[in-house]
Amino acid sequence: MDVKYSKERIEQIPAKQLNTIIASEIYTIIDVRSPQGIESQGAIPTAINKPLDALKQEIETRHNHPDSVFNTEGPFLFCCTGGVMSYMAAIHAQENGIKGVYNLEGGHSAWLKFQED
Repeated sequence: MDVKYSKERIEQIPAKQLNTIIASEIYTIIDVRSPQGIESQGAIPTAINKPLDALKQEIETRHNHPDSVFNTEGPFLFCCTGGVMSYMAAIHAQENGIKGVYNLEGGHSAWLKFQED
């Protein structure tokens, strides 16, 4: 499923594909939840934690910071608890020229439900 926002298009990756994505190590997974959220809800293996406000600033100033993960090629898979904050992060990244941007549909919660099945 694709979600359209203005002229931008962010592809939604189904939560059932996340384990394959983690194993492939192709995507850079960016978790935009707070450290407290990750601590209480659990982490996604290999994900880099970049809380939403800090992430927006890093995206906008990445050219001044050569070590920023956003100076790499991607693809980038954004995730959060339910998929909304990460979608906003993905839009912000794409609007700032970052290519290969995806969102985890349903977020960490959907992935956990898939793990239980």
